[in-house]
Amino acid sequence: MNEESPNPRIELLRNTAILQFKLLADGLRDALLIPLSLLAAAVGLVRGGADAAEEFQRVIKLGRRSERWINLFGHQPPLRRNHPGGSLDTLLDRVEAVVMDQYKKGQSEAEARAAIQKAMQDDAKETTQEATKENWSEPEQKG
Repeated sequence: MNEESPNPRIELLRNTAILQFKLLADGLRDALLIPLSLLAAAVGLVRGGADAAEEFQRVIKLGRRSERWINLFGHQPPLRRNHPGGSLDTLLDRVEAVVMDQYKKGQSEAEARAAIQKAMQDDAKETTQEATKENWSEPEQKG
């Protein structure tokens, strides 16, 4: 972004805002995974059989993918650029770049909002096109 070293206070505010967004996303994910995991377990218990845990394991896999997408504390390896849905880091970086560009141009809030929406639509189109060109699945992680 900027070649000059940022003001430490600005950097602290930026990092705090990013963490708050990630914490919110993580909390929403947890709130959704609780009932999903209970429902998946109930379905498996009722159905029984050798594959009784199939639905539950799918919820676990969804949780792992969403954990990697959110990357709450930055310890996950980055998702590839063309991964459908990108990552929350990619999304926040994109929004920040558009907002800063609009700010430097002296644009209004409505113009900034429109620019963010356009950037997100363009990014979604680009991601979809790239994903259709190659296999975007992430390798399974052990542990």
